[in-house]
Amino acid sequence: MPYFSGQGRVYIGARDITGKPQGLSYVGNVPELKVSLSVETLEHQESTSGQRLTDLQLIKTKKGEFACTLEELIAVNLGLALYGTTTDQVSGTVTAEVLPNPVTLGSLYLLAKQNVSTVVVKDSTATPKTLPAGQYTLNAKHGSLAINDKTTGGPYVEPFKVDYAFGAAQSTAMFTQPLPERWLRFEGLNTADGNREVVIDLYRVAINPAKELSVITDELLKFELSGQVLADTLKPAAGDLGQFGRIVLL
Repeated sequence: MPYFSGQGRVYIGARDITGKPQGLSYVGNVPELKVSLSVETLEHQESTSGQRLTDLQLIKTKKGEFACTLEELIAVNLGLALYGTTTDQVSGTVTAEVLPNPVTLGSLYLLAKQNVSTVVVKDSTATPKTLPAGQYTLNAKHGSLAINDKTTGGPYVEPFKVDYAFGAAQSTAMFTQPLPERWLRFEGLNTADGNREVVIDLYRVAINPAKELSVITDELLKFELSGQVLADTLKPAAGDLGQFGRIVLL
């Protein structure tokens, strides 16, 4: 019997101006992928028999929805979930980055870069004095520090200035992109049918931003991508591909 239980890989990518997929990106482990199709109909009831029987039904609209659960915190997933732009931070150096004046002891101050090293904190005298490393707490990977003592070895003239090197990182800014329309492909196996292979293509999905990212939790992070399956009017309605998507059994 052709029962179905699926596993496989999900890829998402941009479309070109002709509606064809450009390079698709693997989004990592996806424990759940759902596609829902529905129609809105117009019904007509006759008015001669005394029973108001439905004698006609017309399809007014066709629409689809999709939802997939993502588990991997990678740049492609964050870009889709956050409508974001990912920037690759390359290594470099910063000289004399100015801290607020005055600093409050124990407060956390953020550097412009993350993944920092060789940090030196100096004051603003004509011949700058270096604040000993034991008088501040540095979160090197996070790019932040707290001044704990600005008296010992002083007096110091604020503002303090920070020299440091920084390494590679990836940063995804939220809500910098318009609503993404993407091609979604599932390349999978039917584990209930001898691992028979299957392909599902959704030609044009409009993706909603992630409803939530459970950042602090006892469970593994999971977040949902969902949205509308839109008609691809660049494809003929009567063609073998259809305008919404297709399922291929191999």
